[in-house]
Amino acid sequence: MSNLSDIKQRHGRDSWKDAGFIALAVLLTALAIGSVTSKAVGSTSAKQWKVTVVESNLEIGQ
Repeated sequence: MSNLSDIKQRHGRDSWKDAGFIALAVLLTALAIGSVTSKAVGSTSAKQWKVTVVESNLEIGQ
């Protein structure tokens, strides 16, 4: 029976690793949620671009 207590002591929970894992998971979740919100995208520029299409029947040939 003493072997079981030794195994339990060697393979017990490591609270620092558990806390680090949870903190990292919360941080990554917050970053993922923040990257898809409208504030993170930013505002659009006040200047709007315009495209003008000019059609021509000009043919270049030999």
